[in-house]
Amino acid sequence: MDKAELLEQVRVRWQRGDPPKAIARALGVRPSVVAPLVKRIAADAQASQGLGKVLGCWVNCGWSIGLGLEKHPEWAELDAYAGEVEGFAQVLVARESRRGRATVRGYLADVHCLGVKNARDPETMDAGHIPGAVRTFYSAFDRPPVEIPIELGRELILGAVHYARELGFEPAGAFDGDAAAFLGDWDGPGQIEFGRDGQPSYLSGPYDNPDAVMRTLMRSAGAGNFQFSVAVGPT
Repeated sequence: MDKAELLEQVRVRWQRGDPPKAIARALGVRPSVVAPLVKRIAADAQASQGLGKVLGCWVNCGWSIGLGLEKHPEWAELDAYAGEVEGFAQVLVARESRRGRATVRGYLADVHCLGVKNARDPETMDAGHIPGAVRTFYSAFDRPPVEIPIELGRELILGAVHYARELGFEPAGAFDGDAAAFLGDWDGPGQIEFGRDGQPSYLSGPYDNPDAVMRTLMRSAGAGNFQFSVAVGPT
């Protein structure tokens, strides 16, 4: 393929959330060829969207359970009592849009199996209103969120997308190229081992199709290589 076609193929996969190494493998080229193209695409995306510096990034307690982060006891301590939300990362990112103003976007990812389940539209506000937006976004949780580096928030969301795609699951329709670009460029893989204790682990949600998820996991992971639980509602 010529340079223009290669650039477009890289752009499509990058907007889907694929890391550069996976893009290179899929296109049959060296990672050293893809890396500068990804940087160019990311820079173009940020320039076109007017992305500013990161003002803050947050995540709920409970997200790290089962993700192979034993070398990070700070997360084990924070997540020890958050069993009702384990397996889900709710990430909020705030960027400066212009002096005194900010744009925030929120994401919800099933880090044990399905990847991104929701992405909120961007909301612009006075920068002074960010603390209120954070409280609202995490109002359903018993404990306040934790502020984290954008690099970790980026890996949580884009890494979850990549992991889920390898299992055969696409992110929610609201997670488009703009939602991915807002997080910034991700080289992946990082330190997070998605899945629960090394395996996909699915807990059905109220809007899921458990039978379809089971069939997909049987094809991609194989019998005995994943965990599957169907939530039982009140009787």
